[in-house]
Amino acid sequence: MRHALAVPIALALLLTVGANSASARPERGLVYVVSQGLCYETFAAADTLPDHGPFQLILPSTICGPGTSMTMFGPGDPGYTGGRWVRPDGTHFLCPLVGGGSPPPQ
Repeated sequence: MRHALAVPIALALLLTVGANSASARPERGLVYVVSQGLCYETFAAADTLPDHGPFQLILPSTICGPGTSMTMFGPGDPGYTGGRWVRPDGTHFLCPLVGGGSPPPQ
């Protein structure tokens, strides 16, 4: 249940892989990176983390589509923590940003 609550808030827009898919790809979501103006794919690697170490704030957003998330920094930016996020409620989790990023839908 905890995973079911953490992932929708962090990822919100989940893309599922069909049951007949040849590859077992994790569920994906999108995160808008403000400093780059790009949307990155992400997946839940860990739904909870200890509350020590560097974390980056992640917030709900609709920039990359309904129910997606946003953050200030992404891959290659100083301040990017490799997908170690903290939500406004204090929950810590791991969802790395993957791929090269793409412009938000128009």
